[in-house]
Amino acid sequence: MRYIKIAHFLSLDVVWGTLAFQALIHEIFLKELPSLPEQISLGCAVWGIYLLDRMIDRKKGIHQDERHLFQSKHGSVVQILLFVLLLLGGLSLVYLDSRLIFFGFGLCACMLIYWIAWFYGILSHIWFSKEFLTAFIYAVGVGASTWYRLSWSIWAISTAILIFLLVLQNLAMYTLWEREKIGPWKFNDHWKHILLGAELCFVILFIGLIFYFDEKIAFMPFAITFAIQSWIHYFSKNKLASRLWGELAYCSPILYFAYEFFSK
Repeated sequence: MRYIKIAHFLSLDVVWGTLAFQALIHEIFLKELPSLPEQISLGCAVWGIYLLDRMIDRKKGIHQDERHLFQSKHGSVVQILLFVLLLLGGLSLVYLDSRLIFFGFGLCACMLIYWIAWFYGILSHIWFSKEFLTAFIYAVGVGASTWYRLSWSIWAISTAILIFLLVLQNLAMYTLWEREKIGPWKFNDHWKHILLGAELCFVILFIGLIFYFDEKIAFMPFAITFAIQSWIHYFSKNKLASRLWGELAYCSPILYFAYEFFSK
């Protein structure tokens, strides 16, 4: 359990979940797994982004949870990790399709603009901006190796929106809980409505998608992740303590691939 917590403090659970959903989206639309360079590039990008995001929070004096405190205590290790991730991610670009590289650079540019705006407080006047932008970037990035290969279709867009809603549920849930722990906040009721709206939209869209796709079992990881997050939202007494399980819920596609392996 100690090593799982360390992995959580380093945001490795987020990386595992992202790679699991990358493989699932690839399987749903392309009927194959992403290549190793595609997995490495996404893993390095996601891990680097989360470590840098915590670093920016620390620069702004924000220490929201144990992850911030852990990474602050081991700042030199985090910096070495970032250098290794930059090197490994850069080497993986040699083996990627040029279209995916341009897609990724475009997404990185959006992320950089978002970071600058957040660091200098440009987005502080828009109270929901951080959560919505994070959910959007995640939904686009997690399936980047799939999206760039597809022509525009309502089903690909709908799946991306499904991921967006799933991540928004996660972020809204913890934002609301953190704000309630601090004290009364004028936007608490708004966040409750956003959280409920995200959950309702997810259920409606999920039902529509499983009716369209023949391989309905492939969408079960979405349902499992949603169910775990909903359980934390409605039944967990300490949502911040349950954050680890909320992050590990995104590893649920592993259950689908295990089912596929043993059912053959």
